[in-house]
Parts: sequence; C-alpha cells; structure tokens
Amino acid sequence: MAADTVTILVFGDNSHGIAQPLKVELAKAFPKLHVDPVLSIEQIDDYCAGLTELDHVAIAIATSEVANIDALISKARTHQHLSQTQWLVISDAKTHRDLTQATKDGILSAIISAPWTLPLLAGQVYSTMLRYLNGYSHKRIRELIGRPPDFAVQGPLLKGLSTDEREVVMKFLEGVERVLGRRPRIQVPPGTHLLTEGKPVAAVNLVLEGKVSLYRDARHGEVLAHLASSGPIIGLVSLARGENAFFSAVTTVNTTLVRLTTEQLQIVISNDPSIGSALTALAIGSLTRRLMRAEELHVENVTLAEDLEAQKQALARTNEDLRQTRAELVEQARFAMLGELSAGIAHELNNPVTALLRAAGHLAQDVDKVLSCANPEVARSGMHQGMHSQTLSTAVERQLTRELLPLVGDRNLTRTLVSAGVRDQSQVRELMSQAGAVKAFQNGARLGQSLRSVLAAGERVTELTQSLKGYARPDAQEGRPVDLRANIDDVLRLTAHRLRNVEVERSYEDVPEVLGFPAKLSQVWTNLIVNAAEAIDDEAEDLTAVQLPARGENKAHITITISNDSQGVHVTIEDNGPGIEPHMLEKIMEPHFTTKAGRVRFGLGMGMSIVRSIIADHGGHFSIDSHPGCTRMHVLLPLAGADNLFVAPLPTPSPQEES
Repeated sequence: MAADTVTILVFGDNSHGIAQPLKVELAKAFPKLHVDPVLSIEQIDDYCAGLTELDHVAIAIATSEVANIDALISKARTHQHLSQTQWLVISDAKTHRDLTQATKDGILSAIISAPWTLPLLAGQVYSTMLRYLNGYSHKRIRELIGRPPDFAVQGPLLKGLSTDEREVVMKFLEGVERVLGRRPRIQVPPGTHLLTEGKPVAAVNLVLEGKVSLYRDARHGEVLAHLASSGPIIGLVSLARGENAFFSAVTTVNTTLVRLTTEQLQIVISNDPSIGSALTALAIGSLTRRLMRAEELHVENVTLAEDLEAQKQALARTNEDLRQTRAELVEQARFAMLGELSAGIAHELNNPVTALLRAAGHLAQDVDKVLSCANPEVARSGMHQGMHSQTLSTAVERQLTRELLPLVGDRNLTRTLVSAGVRDQSQVRELMSQAGAVKAFQNGARLGQSLRSVLAAGERVTELTQSLKGYARPDAQEGRPVDLRANIDDVLRLTAHRLRNVEVERSYEDVPEVLGFPAKLSQVWTNLIVNAAEAIDDEAEDLTAVQLPARGENKAHITITISNDSQGVHVTIEDNGPGIEPHMLEKIMEPHFTTKAGRVRFGLGMGMSIVRSIIADHGGHFSIDSHPGCTRMHVLLPLAGADNLFVAPLPTPSPQEES
C-alpha cells in the first residue's frame, strides 16, 4: 500500500550556484523527505501534473535565481497541491522588489542569505514544515518528516516566554534568593502606591500575590491604564532607564511583593546570568500584555468614536425633528391663545362698529340741516368746534353752564352750547347777537360730533385690526428690530376685555429696539398679562364675603414697566394678586403645571415653559419674584445690533401647560 510523502521543492536553474548545493544539503539533512528541483516557472504545470493525493508539498524554496519570485508564487498557488505550501527564499541579492505580494499574503516564512549555514537552514526548514503540518499528531509528524537534525537550530528565542508566568516568577525569585538569600515578603493593603507618576523609581516590585493597577494622570483626573495587564514586575523599565515613573502603580487587593534595587539585580545577574533570561521573559511578558491591551484600547476607542459619531448624527436628526415639532407647537399655542381672545376681540370691535352705524345714521340729517341753514359760516364754525373740542369732566361742564346761563337765559340751550364746544362769554354774545346763529351753530356742532365719533370709531377698528394682524402674522426666518412699547400696546388692545376689572398702569421709558420675533414676543406678553389678570380674578372668586384679598382694600392693579441699561431692555409686569407659593416658583416652569390663586391644576396652554424658552431663544433672561400681594415677572432682552443676529429661534419645551 502506497504511503504519504512529504516533498521540498527547490526553484532555480543554479545560475548563481544556489539551487544544486541547496538540494544536496537538504537531501542529506532530511533523508525521509523528497527534495525535487524545478528549474523555472514554466515547469510548474508539468511538475504538478505528476502529483497524487498522497503527495504533500510542505515547503517550497525560491532562490534568487528566479527572475520574479512574486510571479512564481502566484503561479504555483493556482495548483491545488501548492495552495497551502509554505515558502522560503534563499537569496544572494542585496535588494528584492519581487516579494510584495508574498509579504502581503503572509505566506513568506523566512528569507535566508546565500551562502547559508546548515544548522540555521535546517532549523528554519523544519519549523516551517511543522507549521504546514499543524493539526497532525506528534506521532504522525514523526512518521512523515522524522526528527529535526541534531545540528539544527531549534527552540524559542527566549526561554520562559511560553512558560506559565507564575512558574517564571518563582524560578526568578529562587535564582535571586540563591544569590542574595531569602528576601523579605512585603504585605500591603489595597490602595498602596508602589510607584507615583513623575517620581523617581527606587526599586523593582515583584508581585507574588495580589493585583496592581496602573494609572496615568489626565486633564480630568486619573485614568486607569492597566489592571489585569499590569504583570508581576512593576517599575523595571523606568528603573533600568533611570527615568521617573511613567505610571502610578496602586494595589487593588491585599498584595504580597518583594522589592529589588538596581544594585541587587546587578549582583544577581552577574553571579548567575541565567537569571537574566527569566527577568527578561517576565519583562517581555508584562510589556507584551500592556502593549496588547493598549492596542485593544485603541481599537475600542476607534469603535467608540465611530459609535459616538453615529449617535451624534442621530441626535442631530432627532434635535432637528424636535425643533420642527416644537416650532409647530409654538405656532399652535399662539393661535390657540388667539382663539381664546377672539370673543373679547369681537366685542371690542362691536363697540366702535356700533358707534359708526349710529353716527352714520345721523350724518344725513345733520348735513341736510347744515346745508339748509341761513348762516353757513356759523354752522361751519360749529362743525369744527364739535369735531375738535375736548371732552370735559362733569364738574367743569356744570361750572361753564353756570357762567354762561345769564347770557343765554335757557339752561338746556346753555348745556347744548357747552357740549358743542362753546367755552367763553364773548362767543356766546356773538352768537346771541345774530338771528339764527345759535341754531346754525348747534346744527354744525352736531355734524362735527358725528364726524368725530366716526373718526374715533374708525381709528379704534384700525388699531384692533393692526394689532390682530401683528399677532397672527408668521415671523420671518430672521429676527428684526422690535419696539417693545408698541409690541406690548398691541397685546393690551387685544386683551382689553380680560382687563376690565383691573387697572393697568404703563410706565415706558424711551428705550431702544431689541432684535427679535414680534409674534413670539406677543405670545410672551399675552401669557404674562392674562395670567396676572386671571390670578386676580381667581382670588376674588375664592374669597368669602368677609375676606379681603392679598392686596387689601387696594384696587386690582397691573403695572407694566419698560426701561433699559447696559445689559439690554427690561420689561417688568407686576400685579397685586394672591402671589405664588415659594416652593411652586420653580415648578411653574414645568409643562402641565400651573398655580392660580393657590390652586394647583393641570392645563393645556402655552405655559411658562414656553415663555421662558422664547425669551431664552432671544438671548434674554426670565425670572419671577412673588409673595402675597405682589408678583413681579421680569424679562431682560438684548439690544438690537449687539451681535445678536440670529435665525428662527430653536424650539421651546412643548406647550403643554396653562399658567
């Protein structure tokens, strides 16, 4: 029965005197193996055609006699028998540019210079074949390739690297104690500093039992660099290099250790050089673990950075969606407030419209009387006085009537002349001296008063509609200069029906404009003013007949003050209502929370959270100070042109409360 065979291929035409002697020496060193020569890349196909399933090409050696080794290897690997073959290069060249692909693919085991030393060559070939046969049993490997030649270089670079670390530590300690005698074991509790970063290192700490963490100082405090990867030997590198400690080393559990100074280590190694190998193995093992952990941390940091970037992008998208949603909610809140005010606004519009209709009904009759009178100049004079005369108090009107009655002789006629604008006795004498002049003046005055009523009613309608348009008009994308006095007056016109039982005092200084969004600022003033009025009304509803409100016997009062300083424009809205309990001042900024006249309830409206957010979007500040009988709401807004140009404000918390 045929047996498996293991083959070594040698590529080269012996033009440099490499291939032939190489074949001869390998055949002598490995008598169980086949050593086959292949002269060139063109012969690969013919050679592989003669192989069977029992043939194993474990190793192929390409010599520098081959023109392009990368091309040779690429061609060879297309054949099944050579796809897993390990490769060596024997070269007498100073430089190779034809090993890029072999290096990249990781199939190049070693490069050996020609001429070679047989022990090194044999050792390298044998260890390479072992990698090819990885997974075979020890017995099967011996059957296929035999034992390594006695003269072959074998074994690890340093003894101890593959040995259990605990065993190496104990062997190292035994060697130390053979030279120095038994070393005292030092037992320390958790939290003991063995090294301090930046401080001199006096000795090496050999950890026999326990754990040590290594820390580095960072800008935000200490950072754990190594725990399980710290190793059993602490401080060797810094001590050997004569440098201060790179890490702070701190025990994490009860720890047993041995301290060895530089002088002690020098004595030990000079007396027994074999101990140096164990020390080197410990040092390399510790440093290798730390390096591997550092690389793992680097990969983890890169992964975390990628995850963080993805989360940042997701958060940005979420914030943008939230911004859009909040902006929509703010608009909905604005129109909801407008809807609440609509009934009162309709009533406010009804009064001037009724006055217009009433005045218009009298105009035709008044004009006809003026045109038909015999004294048109006197009628024209009466019309002008009726249009422009100021309304008098009842006391002043009675006083004038008493003064003019002796000249007129009729009390009702005297009152009519006074209401028409007659103020002095000389005008009365002039009218009384002309026939029909008094009648003409009366007709003209009635026409003037009707015209004045029409103009006043028209102005009132215009003011209300302009205020309504300003409240309902969507804000532009960018802020613009806003006169807060006019902005607040618009709100007062629209909320007049909610303030009928409250005396409103305005104290406006001549303040500069602020940069902002008029409609959103109107939301703020509407909410604050209406809240103040409703708090006063709610308090009145809660009181019994014998109780007095927090303001005592004073009238319900709201004061609106506007001033400015270097910080910006200040708006203060102060009422003498029931006040807000101190523990509720912060809560009223939360959605769904409200307090009115001491009652806590949940509502659905714009809310103080929206107020605060709109003001914050304008770069301003909002605060409340309250006690029974006085609630003061203060708003600070930056001046226009103070480097505060901004686009549409970020959204504010959901308008889920009604304060």
